[in-house]
Amino acid sequence: MLDNMDNAESLFRKLDLAYVQQEMIGKAFENNWLECKEKQRPDQGPLDQGDKSNFAKALSGFANTSGGVLILGLEARKDNDDIDQIVGIKPIKELKKVESALRELESRVVERMVAGVEYLPIATAGDEGLIAVYIPQSERPPHRSQIDNKFYLRAGGVFSAMPVSLIEDLFARRLRPALEFIIRKIGNDRLVVSLANRGKASARNPYVIFGLPNGIRQSGYELNGNTRLESWAAVHEYKGEKGVYMSFRAGSNLVVHPDSEVALLQLQHSVVERRESMRTTATWDFAYHVYAENMLPVEGVFQVEFEA
Repeated sequence: MLDNMDNAESLFRKLDLAYVQQEMIGKAFENNWLECKEKQRPDQGPLDQGDKSNFAKALSGFANTSGGVLILGLEARKDNDDIDQIVGIKPIKELKKVESALRELESRVVERMVAGVEYLPIATAGDEGLIAVYIPQSERPPHRSQIDNKFYLRAGGVFSAMPVSLIEDLFARRLRPALEFIIRKIGNDRLVVSLANRGKASARNPYVIFGLPNGIRQSGYELNGNTRLESWAAVHEYKGEKGVYMSFRAGSNLVVHPDSEVALLQLQHSVVERRESMRTTATWDFAYHVYAENMLPVEGVFQVEFEA
């Protein structure tokens, strides 16, 4: 299974009650892709105006930036460093009613509906618990809260109203390229690195750098299998992190047009498949950074699942 997930979606896919209790309470902090809110009246299903405002702000802010997860029913308090730390569960009663109310409200509290929003109720007992909402980065920004008529962004772990210059920039994003980093399995021992353009404009001079997980190596040859590899260079540090990274250096010769995909590099691995009864599932995590002319930089982790 191949999966290209940003930080927000990766968190959302992990969420259940055990994860919240063991990995978040007392350990996790609000950040650029996680916002925790208590419901104003957790003992009742209807949403108050404050709940609606928080929901609209999250839809606008996360969709206008890099996406995020809103969790209703978690308490966050500032620690000694003035950072909001998750400290406990404040369960919501009438969980099904609250989820239904959020779904019904979704299209009415932001200007232009945000595509791809997902809901995850997490019960603590009966019909009470938490609700997680995954809000992906929008391909059609900017989105404005209809509660207070402001455009929000997510930065520094908070939602802030955007200045006019940034609103204009987000309108321009609609005509920008949007490169997606992809790795596909080919045969039993190969992987191919590609870039796909999901945007509305051609991507010129693309740049890619990504980390090689343990067990993965570059083949030493271009995609044709005969020419020595010159379009990529191996580097051993990126943003202060030691490791093995592959850096694309032939971007000046490449244009990735909208709705197209271009293969760039072949990788090899040496996983030996075991008998079915002995197989285990694991993943390779490829941390990557991608950008091109007239495109906002994109960072993330692309996961490739394998059996060994």
